[in-house]
Amino acid sequence: MGVEASVRGGRSRYGRRWRYWLGASALALGLGSAAGCSSVHESLGTSDSPCYVALPTATAAAGTAGHFDGVRLMKVSSVAFPRLQSALQQAGIVSGRVCLVAFKGNFTSATVSHPSGRASGHLAVVVLRYPSGSLVATVLFSKLPTKFGHSHLG
Repeated sequence: MGVEASVRGGRSRYGRRWRYWLGASALALGLGSAAGCSSVHESLGTSDSPCYVALPTATAAAGTAGHFDGVRLMKVSSVAFPRLQSALQQAGIVSGRVCLVAFKGNFTSATVSHPSGRASGHLAVVVLRYPSGSLVATVLFSKLPTKFGHSHLG
């Protein structure tokens, strides 16, 4: 009777425990994997992703004369282009970080907000304070000496 008492419906209580443990382990593993994936992929995968929240401000500053080309979060001390350095100095920004958002198109100082640098150009780089996202300047270039992609600037 001992064997029959431990078997109910053709299954032993040890089999149920094993299936319960296996199911609970699979669920925990699945939840752990999902949590790991979401925490890793919550951002855009670049160190520049905090600047993407400033895109509406940057787009408004550049106007309708161009299209988005890239974004970059940079230390002020790492900004290597003289026109950008000049715009930062004029605004009194000497340390910290800034967001640089580039647009390609045909720009003039009359078509952008807070123009700086050239009177016209095919590239507008909107400089924004980080983390506030407030507009510092829109610097116009004919071209940059380096490729500016969605995550590259100097």
